[in-house]
Amino acid sequence: MVRSTCSAVVGLSLVCGAAAQKTAAPAEHLGRAVGVDFQLADWREVSSYFAKLAADSPRVDLAKVGTTTEGRDFLLATISSERNLARLDEIKHNAALIADPRGLSEEQRQAAIDGCVPIVMISNAMHSTETAAPQFAMEFAWKLATSDEEPYASAREKLVVLILPCTNPDGLDHVVEWYRKTVGTPYEGSGLTKLYQLYAGHDNNRDWFMLTQAETRIVTELLYSTWHPHVYWDVHQQGSSAERMFVPPFRDPLDPNLDSAVMAGISLLGTRAVLDMTREGLSGVASGVTFDQWWNGGNRNVPVRHNILGLLTEAASVNVASPIFLKPTDLKAPGGKGAYAPSVNFLMPWPGGWWRLRNIIDYEQAFARSLIRSLSAEPRVWLASAMSAAQRAIDKGNTDTPRAWVIPSDNADRGAVRRMVDTLLLGGVEIDVARNKLDVDGREYPAGSLVIRRDQPYGQHVADLFEVQRYPEGDPPYDIAGWTLPALLGVQRVEAMHPVEGELARVRSAAESVEKFTTSAGADVLPSTDSDAWTAVFAKLGKGERLTWTSPKGEFAVGDKASGQVENRLLHSLPRVGLYSPWSGSNDEGWMRWLFDTSKLPCMTVRNEMLRAGKLKGAIDVLILPDVSASTLDQGRAPGSAPDEFTGGLDPEGSIAVEEFVRDGGVLITVGDSSAWAIKLFDLPLSDATKDKEAAEFSCPGSVLRAIPDNSWLTAGLSDSLALFFSGNTAWKVTDAKKDGHSVKTLLHYAPTEVLISGWIRKPEAIADKAAWVRADHGRGSIHLFAFSPHYRGWSQDTFQLLFRAILLDGPQ
Repeated sequence: MVRSTCSAVVGLSLVCGAAAQKTAAPAEHLGRAVGVDFQLADWREVSSYFAKLAADSPRVDLAKVGTTTEGRDFLLATISSERNLARLDEIKHNAALIADPRGLSEEQRQAAIDGCVPIVMISNAMHSTETAAPQFAMEFAWKLATSDEEPYASAREKLVVLILPCTNPDGLDHVVEWYRKTVGTPYEGSGLTKLYQLYAGHDNNRDWFMLTQAETRIVTELLYSTWHPHVYWDVHQQGSSAERMFVPPFRDPLDPNLDSAVMAGISLLGTRAVLDMTREGLSGVASGVTFDQWWNGGNRNVPVRHNILGLLTEAASVNVASPIFLKPTDLKAPGGKGAYAPSVNFLMPWPGGWWRLRNIIDYEQAFARSLIRSLSAEPRVWLASAMSAAQRAIDKGNTDTPRAWVIPSDNADRGAVRRMVDTLLLGGVEIDVARNKLDVDGREYPAGSLVIRRDQPYGQHVADLFEVQRYPEGDPPYDIAGWTLPALLGVQRVEAMHPVEGELARVRSAAESVEKFTTSAGADVLPSTDSDAWTAVFAKLGKGERLTWTSPKGEFAVGDKASGQVENRLLHSLPRVGLYSPWSGSNDEGWMRWLFDTSKLPCMTVRNEMLRAGKLKGAIDVLILPDVSASTLDQGRAPGSAPDEFTGGLDPEGSIAVEEFVRDGGVLITVGDSSAWAIKLFDLPLSDATKDKEAAEFSCPGSVLRAIPDNSWLTAGLSDSLALFFSGNTAWKVTDAKKDGHSVKTLLHYAPTEVLISGWIRKPEAIADKAAWVRADHGRGSIHLFAFSPHYRGWSQDTFQLLFRAILLDGPQ
């Protein structure tokens, strides 16, 4: 990381002035009050203010620490006293020792604590429609850098505060640009016409264990390789009708891999904030509701698995930047339970009235003051606590089982293994590779196998990713219940119940980790079992090379070898792929674009107007409808909810064009809810098994399930069982496989027994043995229907290739 106290960050030409020069307040820089109604600050305004603050104040260091997906500067501000900034390298070195005290004597441990100060990192505006945080960040940074009042003066001396002015600069600009266009019009506060983060949209806060996005990866490296902070605060907003702000403690259930003292520290800081904010007269603060500490993947969750105090606040939102008025009858209890009245989790309800952007900033400022006051009051307590948590994680690795995890080098999917290693390394995990054969609990594994020991500071993070989750009994989960990483990636992992002995070498890069892994049968063969092979297939076909899909092995042979055999299929070009995108944005569509871009499969964006125009075969060979609702497809955005060019859907012209496209030889692929739309359009003999009377209690909001491929040339080479991610999806019964000329074939079905791999499911028999991927003929074309998202949030790599097979193997040749 390059420090830039007086740099030309974000294109500003700034001359460093004397330390004593006046530091402008944010309002002076913006030319308006901070948090004023109907006004937002874009990334140019926010970033240029932080650049000016760093140029004017010797207490602020601003660094460009990366580049966003769309090419904007990603910035980190470091604020502390001049003395602390002068010895920042020493503080960072000691923070690293506190995070990993292995091999230190007691004297060295105390010296590390003595030589450090608590480091707190604050993440702002990851969700770009939660608009107050960038202006809060500007104002808080100014006060912390310039004010001689408490708690700011003490905090500068006793803390280092790291501020991410915006964790999603791209999205900030998109939201601000749209709001400025629509404010004062009938469309004021309306939703964007696209995702505010290129691929992930609002799902960018679901990416913190898989690390697919540029912004996620930048912050992850800052946390676990560069800074090792002791506290991480993620600043968010939520809906408008309940509490004015949620602060910790969190509600149950509690993930068993989390350190008890770390959780106690989170609860203590949050409870103190409730006291401080209530004393200041800020009503409507709630804790212990809505947000739990179960799943691994949120921006405030993963740090807790790294022995960091992960804090979350959720302030009530306004209408982007437009104030809202709430009557008492509009308000509901936090968590949606009980009456809107005082309770132990909601001590002083807000009475209702006007709620403004400035109110949100005031609540966030109050929490910030409480946080830095608590940390600076007892700095050694927080440092010693962090070191103790790291030591406990190491000690658990020497007592708890499994003691290690082994990734055998005969795993078939080298690409998936490399991706897993990349994710773990970026998260600060140590991985070794075996130089020779390994004996693990009486079984032998080949040289090149990977070993991840549990007795390391982030061993509990690995345990949480690698174990099978079983959600506790009680209330059902509201979100993700299972996320077992090796299962999602399709990687075999072995639990070692005893210490793994052998000649091991430390892995330094993801590429290095698979050097000795199983390779393909030869240079002229690309096995479908390897994720990397699909990228190579797309590249070769894109260059005009010929390939042959061979069954039953499920391999691509270079050239037209054995093309005369019936079960083989000659491929000579990439199909023209069209991916539907509604004018309201779709997270599922964004993740599919991420998969295609990452795998180097070209695709074009298809909008309502293109489909309504008809004659689709002239433009595309494959049409994909992501997981969007039938109403979105048919009606689109309602008239009056956005400018006319963004309203309306497919019905009826677009629907007719889709039917004609397939009848004329096109391939239609539908996912999730769009499959229900296609079943109705084509009158397919499929019924939703989850809607049957006997399935009334079925529920599975987010878990890893097992599916089994059926015998077909389209499924050749697939594993005997596949792990897929099921998030409130469906399953089908085929009612008549030959109805009206439709030849309907199930290609993948949910397992008849042991459907659940990881997470939670109620009444699994409702979907057991039911269809999950179906192919249907229609005219000269075909329809592939997925009951789930094979590409879900970029997680379920074990099923990525199902989409690729539908795209590549069933089109015109």
